[in-house]
Amino acid sequence: MRSLTHRERRLVALGLLALVIGLVWLVVIGPLVGGFVDRARQRQELAQTYRRNEKLIGSLPALRAAAEAQRKTGPRFAVTATSEALAVEALKERLQHLATDGGFAVTGIQDLQADAPAGALKIRMDATLTLTQLYETVRRLETEDAYVVVDYLSVSADRSLAAGRLAPVDVRLELSAAWRPTRGRP
Repeated sequence: MRSLTHRERRLVALGLLALVIGLVWLVVIGPLVGGFVDRARQRQELAQTYRRNEKLIGSLPALRAAAEAQRKTGPRFAVTATSEALAVEALKERLQHLATDGGFAVTGIQDLQADAPAGALKIRMDATLTLTQLYETVRRLETEDAYVVVDYLSVSADRSLAAGRLAPVDVRLELSAAWRPTRGRP
C-alpha cells in the first residue's frame, strides 16, 4: 500500500471531521434542538388553551343563565306526566278542549303509541270541521304549550263536492309530542 500524499491526508481528515460533526449533530445536537422546538410548540398550545379556557370561564354566568332559561322553558316542549299513559290522556284532553273551544265535532281519538318512538306520544284525531276551524286548530296545536308536531293531515271534502258549495270537511290528524316523566303528581 502506498502512503498518502499531504493533500490526500487532508481530504481524508476533512471527510472524517465532517463525519464526526454529522454524527454529533444527529446524536447530540439534533435531539436537543428538536426537544426545545417541541417544548416551545407545547407551550404555545398550552397558552392558547389557557386563553380559550379563560374566555369559557368568563362566559360561565351567561351559560348558566342560558341553561336556566332552557330549564324554565322545558315544559313548552314536552308533555309532563308521571307515566306515558297519563301523558297520552293529557294530550287527548287537550284535543278535546280544542274541539270544545273551536266548536267542532271530534269523531274519534286514537292512541298510536305502538308506532311512537321512546319518549314520544303519538295520537290520531278524526274530526268534522270547517276550513277556518281547521286552520285555527292547527295554528293552536303548533303554537301552544306543549308543542306538538303534525305528522299527517288528511282532508276529505266529499260533502262540499256533493253539495256544490263549501261544507264542513272530514279531517284526520296524526300528532306527535315529546313527553317527560315527572316525580309525584304532574
